[in-house]
Amino acid sequence: MLGLVRFITSRVPTLLRLLLIVCIVICSFGGIIHYIEPENFPTYWEGIWWAVVTTSTVGFGDYAPKTMAGQVVGVLLIILGAGFVTTYFVSLAAIAVKSEERFLHGKLEYTNKDHTIVVGWNERSRVIIDALLERQSHPSIVLIDQTLQDHPMRNKDVHFIQGNASSDETLKKANIQYASSVMITADFLQNEFQTDMFSILTLLSVKGLNPKAFCIVEILTTDQLANAYRAGADRIIQTNSISSKVMLDQLKELTN
Repeated sequence: MLGLVRFITSRVPTLLRLLLIVCIVICSFGGIIHYIEPENFPTYWEGIWWAVVTTSTVGFGDYAPKTMAGQVVGVLLIILGAGFVTTYFVSLAAIAVKSEERFLHGKLEYTNKDHTIVVGWNERSRVIIDALLERQSHPSIVLIDQTLQDHPMRNKDVHFIQGNASSDETLKKANIQYASSVMITADFLQNEFQTDMFSILTLLSVKGLNPKAFCIVEILTTDQLANAYRAGADRIIQTNSISSKVMLDQLKELTN
């Protein structure tokens, strides 16, 4: 028994440790009350049932000790068992709240596979994510952005990772090793050269961790197209060229 206690207190995680202690207390007191009052608790299971009802403070009243010894056991169970049960549920609630906070702040690691990673939060990435959510029956989307402090789409089936997308640590939180595709959008808050350099650096980091990932990268300057292909881009979106072409087409329509 001493060896079991030492194992529980030293090797088992806190939440599981509390659950094991609660189970040991319930089983122990269930056996004790069955031994002390066999006429009121004919079987060991009925003793356990009484211990569960007592520690949970439900108190159905279908089983109750009649002798003083049994009542002393009941008092000890209430003092000891109810405390452990309350601690267990408080710890469980605290873990759930902490996990939700980590999710909202982009600190919770993503564990699923075959997902799509979208880098950068902007109007283009919002449209991309909304389109993916509409097209896919079971979407698996991870958004990575270092400027956001909270999840921008918390009501949708999107996992948010807060951090620099060119960092291995951030990409590993997004489970990049098992991602099927990555979309890298340009950050218009920087100048075009810096934006393209960051996109290419992110692309290099992605391909270094997952060479098989299909990567679409948004490039603003023509000079960096060759570097993007060298870095491993599978598709390149030239935003400025597309915008310029659309504007020229509109101008031609007006002048014709």
